[in-house]
Amino acid sequence: MFESIAEHYDQSGVPWFQPIARTLVELLEPRAGERFLELGSGRGAATLPLAEALGPHGAVDALDISPSMVRLLGEQLDRSGVGNVHLALGDAADPQPPGTAYDGIVSSLVLFFIPDPVAALARWRDLSRRGGRVGISTFPVPTGRLRELLDLVTEFAGPAPSPRGESPFDSDEGVEELFSRAGYSVVRTTTVAHAVAFEDVAQFRAWTMGTVLRRVWADTDPAGHAEILARAEQVLARERDDRGRMSLDVPIRYTLASP
Repeated sequence: MFESIAEHYDQSGVPWFQPIARTLVELLEPRAGERFLELGSGRGAATLPLAEALGPHGAVDALDISPSMVRLLGEQLDRSGVGNVHLALGDAADPQPPGTAYDGIVSSLVLFFIPDPVAALARWRDLSRRGGRVGISTFPVPTGRLRELLDLVTEFAGPAPSPRGESPFDSDEGVEELFSRAGYSVVRTTTVAHAVAFEDVAQFRAWTMGTVLRRVWADTDPAGHAEILARAEQVLARERDDRGRMSLDVPIRYTLASP
């Protein structure tokens, strides 16, 4: 999936992955000179703020499973003149980075894609130095208008496949339990609501292509898309920001742990 959408991933003009990842980086408090591992680097939402925070004497080893994501991020790093990032192809489920004993490991909106998250977290723990920290971002159970939009997807595209049944990602306690089972000693969770603003429904549609909402376009008859957009606009237009843009609050769960 990520290989197929890499060219357009996070390119809608709507700040989305960047503020989520930036908050995760800030919560982990990277210090100049430290060494971090990023798993699922995508188009660099966490990579760039990490590289800046760590400075020229620090380093980021960034891995992604999609060759196109790696290529596109590499081109961006070259254009930006960022020299403290080592970028490579790699699987977050069982990463094989160039080093170990990382001061921090960052993985934004990735863990819920991994078939065995406990095994992955245990592997990440093995790559961390004693006293290091690991941080992830995930989605809480949606409520409010976000829930209405997801219900719209279900109405038109049908329910999303749920091969795992009840998910540990349904609650803070469930995610923290994953870390505890993987051997982490200190785990804490905080939730931050990110406001996502759209100039119009066309921009909303472009934004959805990088989210789970993309199913509403991929799995439905194009003849019904105008109605879907009209219904979505009714939901979004109930709240606007100070610039008059349609605004949607999306809560993000941040789970931080120490090995």
